[in-house]
Amino acid sequence: MKTTKILSVIALCMLAFTVNAANVAKITVTSTGGGNDVLFLIEDTPFSADYESGSDIEKVMNSGQAYNINLFAVSAGKNLSMVATNSLADLAISFQSNTTETHYTMTFSDVQGTVTLYDAVTKKTVTLANNDTYEFDCDANTTIADRFTVNCTTCAPATPGICHQNGRLEFTAYEGASVQVVGYEDNTVVAVPATNITLAYQEIDLADLAAGQYLVIVTKADQTEEKLVIKK
Repeated sequence: MKTTKILSVIALCMLAFTVNAANVAKITVTSTGGGNDVLFLIEDTPFSADYESGSDIEKVMNSGQAYNINLFAVSAGKNLSMVATNSLADLAISFQSNTTETHYTMTFSDVQGTVTLYDAVTKKTVTLANNDTYEFDCDANTTIADRFTVNCTTCAPATPGICHQNGRLEFTAYEGASVQVVGYEDNTVVAVPATNITLAYQEIDLADLAAGQYLVIVTKADQTEEKLVIKK
């Protein structure tokens, strides 16, 4: 536990010294049971793709507790909790779930420049932005090494899509659209005010909606409309 805290302090100090770096991000993954882990990403010209002690930090695996989870990058033949490189392109991210839980949340912070995360399971590319989150499911007691990729250059472009699940609307490749949720029987009753879609993947939380049927009106960037009927 002490080692993990020391490494976290070192990583935070490194971020403080790279305010002018081209691309920087911190990814924190958590579970409802209290598990958490952090991965730091830095891209700038002084660094290289090789492992460099003092810049790159090897991963110390969290273990010994049922809720422990691990998030780390695989670079230069090593598992890293902090990557300092001249290119984040196609960097593989691995995740190790805990022994009981299947649902996890990534939260992004300290983001500078452009850093994206591709999910090979959902086929979604997320552009990291401060305080944004990304939720995903993973089997318990499993390590996934081929699901998440940073700044992927070979991943297929996202297919536009709208999905209603787990109490939220999920939009993929709908940048520039505006979304409003109204009553199904009375379209003048606004359930969710107009929301602009600005990211490659973006969610609208419907947790506060009362049970009932609703109409989702999506006005795309070209001003054409799509409508979706949902039930909560």
